Amino acid sequence: MKLFLIAILVLSSCASKKVIKIEAPVVEQKKITKVETKNYVVRPGELVFISFSDLREGNNGKLLCKGKSIPYYRGQNGLEAFVAETYFSKLKGYHCIFKVGKKEHLVAHIEVKDKSFPSERLRVAKKKIFPPKKALIRIRKEQKFLNKNYRSSPKYPLFVKAFKKPLDSFVTSIYGSKRLYNNKKQSQHLGTDYRAAVGTPIYSANSGKVVVGRDLYYTGNTVTLDHGLSIFTIYGHMSKLNVVEGDYVPKGALIGWAGATGRVTGPHLHWGVKVYGNWIEGDSLVDATSWLGE
Repeated sequence: MKLFLIAILVLSSCASKKVIKIEAPVVEQKKITKVETKNYVVRPGELVFISFSDLREGNNGKLLCKGKSIPYYRGQNGLEAFVAETYFSKLKGYHCIFKVGKKEHLVAHIEVKDKSFPSERLRVAKKKIFPPKKALIRIRKEQKFLNKNYRSSPKYPLFVKAFKKPLDSFVTSIYGSKRLYNNKKQSQHLGTDYRAAVGTPIYSANSGKVVVGRDLYYTGNTVTLDHGLSIFTIYGHMSKLNVVEGDYVPKGALIGWAGATGRVTGPHLHWGVKVYGNWIEGDSLVDATSWLGE
């Protein structure tokens, strides 16, 4: 996959200073061509990779799916993008349109199929379900910080290889589980929990920029990596971090060690994936990028 990304990474196991140089894509002018409409299938909480003819119309083109602008890039299959379906999907199919000025090209039809999720009951400290007033102030401040990062992702990929799971371990709680905390609070678990003893090394699922490397109220010691294209991976509840905010790390970098910080019932790794606002199942991201190779 041809990516217009030049990165110079200076890395060490102790998370020393990283430097990266990024150059914008060189865009050629070319008359718009006829586009073949392709069909895809996705389920709630999943991601699908789409590609269509390389329409070289400057930087003015927009990829719209359900009317929402989706980041795309120029790769070996033409123009490429990752389309995410929300966990709270209404299960209605839709089209993706590439728009240049007044010209619209139907490039993809997305069929949405249903998916079932299990339920589970958990017991945690009361203050982690109904936070005290002082904690609520902290939570709101943290959420504002996180939202700012989620809005500032590069519109091109910071990765060239397939994503991989951060840990080869037993899954203790799958993505999408409907949770009931202390028989009082209901929510959805929009991530994957892996069994991990305190001190288990945790590695990055792909290359990217560290945009979060701090203690958060709910997820404890947390690392969030921005992989470009508004694709983020989140690693929560760690005992200790091995990176700092602003670092660039390669795929497979040691980013910290598993722990039991934040809202937990025991030591484990929580792995979350967020794609332009949608919490997505990690396995789906791994599958959608598998064609890139290791």
